[in-house]
Amino acid sequence: MNKILSIYTLLQLADLATTALTMRLGGVEVNPLVHLFMAVGPLVGLLLAKLVAMLAAIGCVFLKKPRALHCANLVFAGIVLWNLTIIARLLVATSA
Repeated sequence: MNKILSIYTLLQLADLATTALTMRLGGVEVNPLVHLFMAVGPLVGLLLAKLVAMLAAIGCVFLKKPRALHCANLVFAGIVLWNLTIIARLLVATSA
């Protein structure tokens, strides 16, 4: 379970970094819940969203739900990959 939680934590950090970079390059947050958190400020909103995500993961650990964390890891890996494609597209657009 520790390995799954470690991967989850790394993916949360990667999502935070890639989302912040995307926004810095002119992209927008499309997740409605995260967008709602961002009403207090972009960085604070992202950090709040990551706090909620980590609390959910800790809940999975206490409830002994490794499969839920594994599925979340797959989802967040996809989100990070998506963010990277958006970053690449924004970089190409700004260099053109």
